[in-house]
Amino acid sequence: MDVEPVVFVISEDSKVRRHLALRLKRLDCECRLCLSPEEFQQNSSPHDAGCVLLHVAHADIDLDWLATLGRQEDHWPVIGIAAEADVETAVLAMKRGAFDFLLETCGDQRLRTAVEEAFRRDAVQRTQIARAQSICRRLKQLPPPLRAVLELLLKGKSNREIADELGLSVRSIEVRRAKVMRTMKARTLAALLRQTLLVHGLEPSPSPGGDPELQHAAHTRELDPSDADFSRSRPPK
Repeated sequence: MDVEPVVFVISEDSKVRRHLALRLKRLDCECRLCLSPEEFQQNSSPHDAGCVLLHVAHADIDLDWLATLGRQEDHWPVIGIAAEADVETAVLAMKRGAFDFLLETCGDQRLRTAVEEAFRRDAVQRTQIARAQSICRRLKQLPPPLRAVLELLLKGKSNREIADELGLSVRSIEVRRAKVMRTMKARTLAALLRQTLLVHGLEPSPSPGGDPELQHAAHTRELDPSDADFSRSRPPK
C-alpha cells in the first residue's frame, strides 16, 4: 500500500507553524507540526514518507541540525524556509544538505513546486533503500565459494583470471558465475555491479584484461530499468 507523503513542519514559533500549516492545507498537503527537531525525531517513523519544512530562525543552530539530519539513515529531504536570509545563509543551507531554501514571502506555487520535488526525491530514495535491502538479503544467500567468485568479478577479473587465482577450471568458474547471477537476479554483469555499488558504494578497479561490460558499468552507477526488481519498485512519475 502506498503511503501518503507528509510535510513535517518544524518551528519553535507557534504562529509560524500555524501559518505554514494553513498554506500547506491550501495546497492539499498533509502536514504534522513539530516544536523542535527533537520532537520530529520522536514522532516520525521510518515508514513515513514525505519531507521536512524547517523554519530557519537562528541560522547557526538550525543549520547545524540540518547537517545532522542529512547524516541520518532516513535522509529526509529538508526544505529550509526563513523570514529573511542573505545569499550566504542560503548557500550554507544547501551545502549542509538542504534540498531547497525558500523565503516565507514566496508564493504558493513556489512552495508547491519545492514540496512536490522533495516528495519525488523522497520516493526515489526510499525505492533505492528498499532495493538495497533486497540485494543485501540475496548477498547473504551466497555461500563462500560463490562470494569468492563475486568479489573477483567485481575487481574486473576475467573467468580465466579467476580460475587461475582460485585454482579451478574455467568451466567451474563459468558454472559458479551463473549461480551468482541467478541468486542475485542480475541479468547482466553490469547489473550485478550496479547492485553491489548501490549496497556498498564500492569503487571497482577493472583490470586491463577484464570484462569490457564491467569496465563500462563502472562508470554507470545509476539504476538501470533492465535490472531485476527495478521496474516493479520504480516510484510513480
